[in-house]
Amino acid sequence: MTTTREQFEQRLAQLRRDTQELTRKDFAHLAGVAEKTIRNWLDTDPEFAGTARTGARRVQLFPFDEGAQWVRKQLFGADERAPEVSPGPRLAAEPHRMPHTPGERWRWVDMARLRGVTPTAVRLLAAEYRDHPERPFPPRDEFDRTCDADEVSDWFLWYDTTRPGYTGPRPAEIAAESGAKDTRRNEVIRRLNTALDGGETLTSRALAEELGVSTDVAARYLRQAAEEVLPKRGLISRSQIAERLPTSARLTPEQRRERVKTLLKRKSAPAPVVTVADTPYYNETAVAELLAPPA
Repeated sequence: MTTTREQFEQRLAQLRRDTQELTRKDFAHLAGVAEKTIRNWLDTDPEFAGTARTGARRVQLFPFDEGAQWVRKQLFGADERAPEVSPGPRLAAEPHRMPHTPGERWRWVDMARLRGVTPTAVRLLAAEYRDHPERPFPPRDEFDRTCDADEVSDWFLWYDTTRPGYTGPRPAEIAAESGAKDTRRNEVIRRLNTALDGGETLTSRALAEELGVSTDVAARYLRQAAEEVLPKRGLISRSQIAERLPTSARLTPEQRRERVKTLLKRKSAPAPVVTVADTPYYNETAVAELLAPPA
């Protein structure tokens, strides 16, 4: 995964201002992954998938807090030290003054670029702190709608230093703690590549014994490693095969799964190349041939 904890918390804070429930698209945005990855995660966690309600146009809607925690765990594992959602854009990794030249004035977009957030996030934060009794956000000029850069820089230095609305450690502190987890993740990626080179089936239970962790933790490590390694090897899972069925068929998800089962029972169907985390993976080229319409 390339999404950092800091990026995740920033996106989450922005979403909290705009919605009370989360969709699969929101999950993908939070995690920085494709929506099909979210579908795969949900397929492996039917208990959480069952918390969704069906909204307009049959869109699945998940409870905000439960959904955010679920995505966080998919990315980083269980971490009780994860900070609670803040009421504004993410903190800087460390407090510092935003660089500017004397007399410079900033628009929302200028502040957003320096903070690494969206202009909307800055605008909403400014509105929230407009009437703050001690630290009101610097006012905008009524004509050109800009703020004094020096005042804004001072304000954000206060914001980053006092951390209003935040609990728990800084994102940078959590990221430092997660270094060990990143090392373990790289270890699992190397282990998976070794298994693939040797045609070895790598189960969650076997990896758990090797690493000295629970089967659930090993399964999570394997899923994350598989998402990075297997596409590069030209391998796809059964659920991904279902996604590649022609859209013109207008099949429901259940019908797609049943269709794949039928196709894989054919004598000409490809056999799984490898099983990872108890999920069989197939050669992508062979699957394409299987799904190709008759000549």
